[in-house]
Amino acid sequence: MSSKIKKRKSTVREKERSQKTSGMDETTGADRKRDRKLIVKFVSKALEKGPTGLRSEFATMKRFNDFTKMKAFKEAQEFGKNRYKDVGCLDNNRVKLGSPWPHEYIHANYVAVPSNSKRFICTQAPLEKTCADFWFMCLQDHVENIFMLCNYTEKGAKKCFEYFPTEEKQDTLTFKEKGQKISVKFDSSNPIKFREDSAAKVTKTVLKVEGPDGASLKTNHYHWIDWPDRGVPTADAAILDLLDKARSSKSPIVVHCSAGIGRTGSVVMIEYVMDQLLSGQTIDESDKILQKIREQRNNSVQTDHQYLFVHQVMLNYFKNKNLLDSATAGFHTTFTKEYDTCVL
Repeated sequence: MSSKIKKRKSTVREKERSQKTSGMDETTGADRKRDRKLIVKFVSKALEKGPTGLRSEFATMKRFNDFTKMKAFKEAQEFGKNRYKDVGCLDNNRVKLGSPWPHEYIHANYVAVPSNSKRFICTQAPLEKTCADFWFMCLQDHVENIFMLCNYTEKGAKKCFEYFPTEEKQDTLTFKEKGQKISVKFDSSNPIKFREDSAAKVTKTVLKVEGPDGASLKTNHYHWIDWPDRGVPTADAAILDLLDKARSSKSPIVVHCSAGIGRTGSVVMIEYVMDQLLSGQTIDESDKILQKIREQRNNSVQTDHQYLFVHQVMLNYFKNKNLLDSATAGFHTTFTKEYDTCVL
């Protein structure tokens, strides 16, 4: 095959991919027919099990730490770089900070979706000691989007250090780590207006970051203000809308809550499903998806409510896109009633 033909085919594929990256756009009749085939296994298993069955399934997928696979995490414990002693960081795909940074450790993992081996960086909320590390990581990976899913304080407990400036407070924050310095400057801030009605409160802040050796970055910081710790927000299209805004970026999307596994894992799991759909792949059963994510970010998705939330968001999306036939839509209505009873 000639290089010109290869290039032309590659361009066509890229164009098709770019047209499909927006998961919120309207689908054509042909797309709908194809997508119905891709979602059958995921939907049928979810509806067959129902919320009660899915909760039982989640209970069998026990969370645990195998510290033989988390040696860097254990070594970092004495330096106060880990927020929680029982939330480990896997060695196999952890983010490593490079030169000129004085150390390589940060509690963060690359997490893949089928089409992108580094779609996400899942990390803990910055500590006072790790703010500089966090921002150097963003500079190093050219991060254009950050999802913050927690608040600084929740239920009277400190969940995150104030690591970025706001319009109301300091215009610029400076963080240091053993002679290295990073500054983060406020640019602009606005509440997100979702495409569909949503109760979610999310603020987008544009930040400019400057670090060692003249490195600089402009990034979008999305702060989800009202997602409860260990709980779930309304299962509407808000999270899908946020993912849609960030999907076109080739750089990793940084996602964190407090520990970086519960709310964070829920977002990653939703995007994993969307990525398979947008890539034209048959969507895996949900327990298999979660297992693949947990192999990259240990103990992702903390509660059965979060596990149910992922399913409800996706089922609602499929229904709104007219991907469920009339019989399946009836089962979805029953699923939703039981879901509301479980999580409310």
